[in-house]
Amino acid sequence: MIQRKHHSLVRQTIRPMTDPGKPTEGKDAKPSRLDAALRIIEEYAADLREIVRQLRRKMN
Repeated sequence: MIQRKHHSLVRQTIRPMTDPGKPTEGKDAKPSRLDAALRIIEEYAADLREIVRQLRRKMN
């Protein structure tokens, strides 16, 4: 029987989310990968909301 190692969530460190518009202290103003991903997701969701609004207008 093969035993697999399970990665525990307890071992992972949880970092607080930073404000994307505010550069972190001691670092350059380059946004983190997480901040960039969140921005892209928010823009995509906003685009989908606009598409839904336009479709609702056409249906009425």
